Amino acid sequence: MSHIETYTIKGRKYRYVVTNFRDGKKVKHKKKYLGPVEPLTCRKAGSGRKPSLRIMTLTSEEVSRLGSFLKSSEAFVKDRAKILLLSHKGKAVKEISASTGIHRPRIENIINNFNSQKFEIFTRKKSTGRPRVISSEHRAEILGFLNTEPMRLGLHFTNWSLKKLSAYAKTQGLNVSPAQIQRIIAQDNIKYKKKVSWLYSNDPEFAKKNL
Repeated sequence: MSHIETYTIKGRKYRYVVTNFRDGKKVKHKKKYLGPVEPLTCRKAGSGRKPSLRIMTLTSEEVSRLGSFLKSSEAFVKDRAKILLLSHKGKAVKEISASTGIHRPRIENIINNFNSQKFEIFTRKKSTGRPRVISSEHRAEILGFLNTEPMRLGLHFTNWSLKKLSAYAKTQGLNVSPAQIQRIIAQDNIKYKKKVSWLYSNDPEFAKKNL
């Protein structure tokens, strides 16, 4: 004979079909799993598919202004106007992407930005650029090192290289790379030539060779 039983496992209820059968003098049970009594993933009230993204309600003047942007010579202006007008006509983001070939994340970003910033999104903002890493004082120090003979600074070579100048600057608390030093030299129109230098030696004739 078979019947359905409910078992509680870790606080959740599950149903099984239990079949009783006799094995000699003993009665044994065989269970078949049917599933949970309640769904494992219950949708919360108010949850569900999110409403599709749409442009805010536009006035006739705003629609006309967007239409005029379609004649712009700048591609980014035309693309944004086209996206916004299609959204105004009730097209979903997926449909706009299919008709324009523009990726969905970009379309969503344009619509969201217009809803918060309006027509400001049609003006390109100037890039602030990368902040200046080396101050004018530090530049002057580096150029001062370059214009000083290395041996006067207690170094055991006679000519600077970009790598040596970078290493010495770091000992003075200036963390600059050889590439940065090269840019500083180029910006100041300094003619820099790498020379073959005498290395420090214990040779007693070393000083005479460097005269």
